[in-house]
Amino acid sequence: MTETIIPWAPYGEGETIVSSGRRTLVSVFGDLVLSQQGFSPHELPEIFAAPQDEGENDACRHLVAKEAAFLTTQFVLGTITTFARPMGGGEAVAISPTLWELDDPLPRMATGALNLEHWADPEAPPTHRIFVDATEFDSWLVQLEPSGDLNDADLEAIADPRLRAAQSLAAQGRSARRQRKQIEVQESFNLESAASGSSPEGLLTMHDVRRLTRLGRSTIDRMVRNGSFPKPTTIGRRSVRWPADVVDKWIAAQVAKDESSD
Repeated sequence: MTETIIPWAPYGEGETIVSSGRRTLVSVFGDLVLSQQGFSPHELPEIFAAPQDEGENDACRHLVAKEAAFLTTQFVLGTITTFARPMGGGEAVAISPTLWELDDPLPRMATGALNLEHWADPEAPPTHRIFVDATEFDSWLVQLEPSGDLNDADLEAIADPRLRAAQSLAAQGRSARRQRKQIEVQESFNLESAASGSSPEGLLTMHDVRRLTRLGRSTIDRMVRNGSFPKPTTIGRRSVRWPADVVDKWIAAQVAKDESSD
């Protein structure tokens, strides 16, 4: 059985497909892009429908492609197990890591499916939907730190191949400096939070919310999607924050609910 899937359309339709102990590739990739780049899954169709502009549109697509390559690396290494299930339902079978040896994994992320016989051909009509081991993915995702926004130099590098080449050569050095900076900023923030009891300007990051609620990142993301946790506020395009008073009210409501059930 084959099915026509419009690239990126599944991200705007909501998740309704289930498999025991597994989540669809569309679901987990949506979580990864949200946690690392701040793009909500429903934004992906718009991002890839936008015209090329050697600017913000291309930069957004570049960020999503980077996360696709990052996740695919985990599949190739066997860190996260993937499965193929026939369109319409049936037995799910593990996908060999070698079937993720792709020059460009983005088309597979766009549909969340593949043609199991012609697996390397992105144009082949999909015969199987892709699922991911839920526990392995959640364990991996919770250890990641946000990769951060692109700066002006990054945007210029996307538009200029020469700058992009220079950026590639310096990638390891920049990554190390960024990690050190993140540690310094986080340590400074932790000290401020401990002294004041809240984040600057009354806004909480994902890290703050996880610390206050004792919930994991993927759990919070799922609860936001199903409406059982407050939706965050987006500042700009990628910076996601929760108003502290809203989270405090949610926590108080949970405490009251627990007490009433005793």
